[in-house]
Amino acid sequence: MKRITIETGLGRVTGTEDKGIRMFRGIPYAVTERFELPEPYPAWDEFDATGPETDCFQFRAYHKESIGRYWFYHSEFRYGQDIPDWKFAESPMTLNVITRAEAKKDPVLVFIHGGSFENGNVGEHPYGTSTEYAKRGIVYVSLGYRLNVFGLYKSGNYGLHDMVLGLRWIKDHIADFGGDPERITIMGQSAGAMAVMDLLYTQILKDVVKGAVMMSGAGSVPDFAGPLTSEESDEKFWSKVRERAGAATEEEFRSLPDQTIFDAWYATGREIGSVRTQQPGIDGTIIPKMPSKIMKENSYLDVPVIAGVTSQDFMPYLIFELALRLGKLHAKRGQSPVWGYMFDRTPPGDRFSAYHAADLWYMFGNFDKSWRPFNETDRRLKDEMADYVANFVKTGDPNGEGLTEWPAISRKNSKFRLFDGKTGGLIGPAQCRLKEWNTILRDKGPM
Repeated sequence: MKRITIETGLGRVTGTEDKGIRMFRGIPYAVTERFELPEPYPAWDEFDATGPETDCFQFRAYHKESIGRYWFYHSEFRYGQDIPDWKFAESPMTLNVITRAEAKKDPVLVFIHGGSFENGNVGEHPYGTSTEYAKRGIVYVSLGYRLNVFGLYKSGNYGLHDMVLGLRWIKDHIADFGGDPERITIMGQSAGAMAVMDLLYTQILKDVVKGAVMMSGAGSVPDFAGPLTSEESDEKFWSKVRERAGAATEEEFRSLPDQTIFDAWYATGREIGSVRTQQPGIDGTIIPKMPSKIMKENSYLDVPVIAGVTSQDFMPYLIFELALRLGKLHAKRGQSPVWGYMFDRTPPGDRFSAYHAADLWYMFGNFDKSWRPFNETDRRLKDEMADYVANFVKTGDPNGEGLTEWPAISRKNSKFRLFDGKTGGLIGPAQCRLKEWNTILRDKGPM
């Protein structure tokens, strides 16, 4: 591995190169004050992008997460790492760029991580340093953003605003890294997929985004569970957060230590038990109105979509039905195609089958970062899934030479592509629902 420096419109950037793949880690694209909209990060003379990344303050910044409710995903995503390995800040707007050395106008794939809008970071094991897409002639970007109270306070949707600015940064500067600013596809998993859907509720990225991949989070969620929050409707919640933090005024709350603010938000949210204050809300800009109205009015951004679910997913039945409904809606209206997939592979190493986020390892192929003993079947499935996504990023259609035909959802076709490493092919809604009910009644995954 060697250090390499390139010239960009913002200044020189130093990264690393190994076997023809270049990696730039932790590049800042924005900066902000607490509970304010992001501003573009200023130019520099030279930036050292050899890592580590900077991530938003979150649970593991203050508390040990290898026990309790976070134990599984700590082991899965951050195996071998602890708090000293991470950098935390309230301006965590950084990104990783991974590309082939000879890249020139390669299409771009931007990944938005999950974590319940509460945790997660730009560099986690499954996807943070993946080279699979660079090897397939794609510039791959992993995008960081503000989380939890720092990204959600009073329905400010600061994390979503970070993503918008980050995507515009990519459009403006990705050519310096060999990317094509006219071919940008966004991809997200779990809360990241929900964020992708949120970004499609407006036309704000019409000139930027050409396609979307949503893993375990596609489609407009029902109004009772969706992003209904507004500053007015949730002032009672935020008043309780400020009270718990010991702040008498808004100004006093804004000046408190970051851990005091986080712990007050975390404890109040668990006490009330509502998801409405723990995900983006209606802000009049990025989410302009109720998602159901946006979908009914057909005012969301129409782009080709891949929408997937795992058989042992978190709320698998709901997630599958939302993805299927999105595909049927597009077909009925004659809009851009939607391709659905069901992931049903049991990763080796423990008792859990296709748990929520299991497909991340296969979509990004970062097997060497995992403790799991992946085998040749896993590697074949990884290549197949990455090939489909690479085709989609390049052409807007996942199908290509050497791959099993994957038909889009239509009025006549409700079948999803089955990724199980065994039979493959297509799977109908009845079989999908049976697998999902088995999850709820029998399998009981780590969620």
